[in-house]
Amino acid sequence: MTCPVCSARFRGARICSRCGADLTRLMTLAAQAWQLREQARAAIAAGELQTAAERAHAAQRLQWTKSGEMLARISLVIAEI
Repeated sequence: MTCPVCSARFRGARICSRCGADLTRLMTLAAQAWQLREQARAAIAAGELQTAAERAHAAQRLQWTKSGEMLARISLVIAEI
């Protein structure tokens, strides 16, 4: 992730170290996406495949990641089986 204002690399702080932008919302969205991915993994383990696909795709809408994309694709495939 990078700062949406100056593109500095995100360092996990609420304030960008380069430009001073408030990154609280960015951090909140990243945390929400992480929680949704964890819920998707738990849903797969519980056999709730449609729920897993929904949570994985919701996470990707909040914050796209390569591993999240794989989880979303896998969730969708196994939900259709």
